[in-house]
This record gives sequence, C-alpha cells and structure tokens, in this order.
Amino acid sequence: MSEITLDFLQGLLKDEYPDVSIQQFEGAPGSKRGDNYTSMVYRITLSGIRRHVEPDGSSESDEPWESSIIYKCLPESILRREAFKSDELFCNEVAFYTKIWPALVDFQKQWNVPNPFKAIPKCYLAQNDCVVLKDLKREGYVMPDRHQGLTIEQCYFVLKHLSQFHALSLAMKCHNPEAFYELLNIKDGITEVFYVEENVDYYRNYYMEATRNAIAMVEQELSDAEDRDHYLEKFKSFCSEETFFHTMVELVTPKEPLAVIGHGDCWTNNFLFKYVDGDIADMYIVDFQLVRYASPALDLVYIMYLCLDRQQRAEHLSSLLEYYTDELHRRLVMMSDEDSVFNTSLNRDALFELLQEEFKRAGRFGLGIAVDMYPIMTCDSDEAPNLYQHEDSESSSTSRVQPVQTNSAACSRKMTELVIELVDAGIL
Repeated sequence: MSEITLDFLQGLLKDEYPDVSIQQFEGAPGSKRGDNYTSMVYRITLSGIRRHVEPDGSSESDEPWESSIIYKCLPESILRREAFKSDELFCNEVAFYTKIWPALVDFQKQWNVPNPFKAIPKCYLAQNDCVVLKDLKREGYVMPDRHQGLTIEQCYFVLKHLSQFHALSLAMKCHNPEAFYELLNIKDGITEVFYVEENVDYYRNYYMEATRNAIAMVEQELSDAEDRDHYLEKFKSFCSEETFFHTMVELVTPKEPLAVIGHGDCWTNNFLFKYVDGDIADMYIVDFQLVRYASPALDLVYIMYLCLDRQQRAEHLSSLLEYYTDELHRRLVMMSDEDSVFNTSLNRDALFELLQEEFKRAGRFGLGIAVDMYPIMTCDSDEAPNLYQHEDSESSSTSRVQPVQTNSAACSRKMTELVIELVDAGIL
C-alpha cells in the first residue's frame, strides 16, 4: 500500500466529498485469513475535516469527518500471483467496473425498469494492480459465515438479484447484439482466466492433489458402506487426470441462447446482506475477478452446491430454480417489446426447460469447483494461507501453491454427500 498518499485519497473521493479535507488514513487487512485467496484486501480508515455551511449561507464551521474504503491489490507473493492468475483476474475486474457494468447500466436505463438492478458496489478506481471500492460494512452490510453457508431466505434473496443481473445480458444481447458482443472484446473485455486448454499442464499438479484429497475424503466417509465402490468408481472417473480439466473447460464454454455475463464466483463470501429488524433489507454482490461469459447455470450450481447443504437442496432445489426462472423472465419482459423472443419462443416455460437442462449439465462443474472450494469453505483460519505474509522462500523453483487441506469432518461429509447426490441423479 506504499503508493497510497493523502493526495491520492483526496483526489479519489473529491467528487463524493467535495467539502472534506482528508488529514489521516490507516490501513488494515479487510478480510480474515481464509476468506480471500486471489488478492489482498485492505480496509482504509479515513479521517479529516468537513466544512459545514448553513443552508442560508450565514455561517461556516468545521466538523470532524471519518469514512473508509476497500482497497484490493495484487498479492505480494509472486508464486500466488502466478498460480491464481491474479494479474489476469485484476484485468477482468477492471474490465467489469470500467466497461461491462457501465454498459449494462446504460442499457437498463433505456427501459425505465422499476427497481433497477444496482446491487454492485460503487467503484472509485479500477486499474491493473488495484481496485478501490465503497466500504459497505460502514453502511451495515455483513458477510455470512463461510462455514455456515446460506440460509434459504438468503438464497432466495441472492437468486432474485442474480436473475436481474443475468437478465441484463440476455436482454442486451437480444436487442443490441453488436454492442453486447463488443463487451467481450479480447482486447479490453472479459476473458476466461482458469479453464482454458492452454492451462491444462499449468494446473495439472494442483488439481491432481485437490482431486486426490477429495477422493480420500469420500473413501474414508464411505468406508463401511455397501455401495461404496459404486460411488467411488464414478467419482474417480470424473477426477481422472486425463479428463478432469478438459471437462471443466468444456463446461465453461458459452452455450447459446442462454449464455450470460455471469459473476463466476458465487460463494458465500461474495454476498453482503443488510438487515432491518432481523429481516434482510438489501444486499450487494462483490468480487468480479472471475466474471465470465458462460451459462447462467454455472452461477446457479455454485450457489446450490457450495452455499447450501444436502438437506436444503433436497427440500428447496426445485422451488429455488422455479423462483429464479420466474424472476429472470419477469425482468426480461420488462426489457422487451410485445413481440420479443421472451414473450414468444423463449417464454417462461421454454426458459425453464432450457435452464433445467443447463443446470443438470453444469452439475459436474459444480462438483469440480467443490473439489477445490469445500476445503476452502470449511477449513479453520490457521489451515488457510496467509496472503498478508510475504514468503521469501517462494522464490525457489520447486515451490508451488498447493490446494487447501483440512481435517474438517464437515468437508468430508459435504464432499461425500454431493458425490452421492450427483451419482443418484444420473449427473455423474
């Protein structure tokens, strides 16, 4: 954070706080160990003086002022930056805040949508090595506990907002395809960072270890089960070194007509909720480093398989998918004409049928993500890497980033339950 100065901060906030003189600032880690892996996040507390002028201009006075911002920057660890493609991820987030989101906002305005989608935090600056955002914690927004996942109430709230976000892509692609596809321009648009064929060798060791750990968990969990081999054989086949990464590449490949600009990383830590009298009043979606053009079902399986447990899915999955479809179609109709495809060939029922097919197809992607993410979600903080501690030893040519490993019983249970669920459903 050495590049941060009072002049830098003053210039950054001058439009929002023209009557404020920033006099001091202090930075501290903005996320707990284990809550973030691809960038360092700092909360910068600001203090200064605000010039107060009476409405009639009769007098002026100075009063104390304080605020805070969120500052995201590249990890100091070169090894971690390379392993998690942090530079490319920052390019994606910069493209989202400087190009994608402004274009989607402008498109939404053309339709005078009531209650427009706006659950994206204000961005003060986005460039290739840092992103500066409004601090939503100061406004009362809180992050769920990654160990607990989402409640069903939170899940419905997320799906409502996610459907509105996805609808912007589908509607813009329908009504202004030329402008929409320019957002995906390889020069300054968004790109798939991880799951591309040229990364197969790069990530081979990482995913070999991640899948080996996952298989060991399932083997142990099913050690006394009569049908143990039935599930293990299918899981081991999915985790095959020869096919695992290629499967993930295939599943992130856009498939029309439903491909959207999706969030790409829909897990618990990227949703912030605000409560009033114990009820959810509002939410924001944060962290757009993994934004990708792909099936909306990838975001949906992320939520269903990573943020909910097996019992929640058994009781609510069908209703949640119906609700997402209803909200998506409702918003699409708001941004379309009477003879639009969303009122004819891609009406609500046709949309639901397509989404069901896509969700089933994307189930394997959800499992592939779970292999890596379940340990991250369930580990204790001291089992997670410390992004704020620079490791000089990483300069060694033999060093490499390893998947998070945990002895958590919850992780083994979640992994095994998901394997059983997908095998039983004919997805795996």
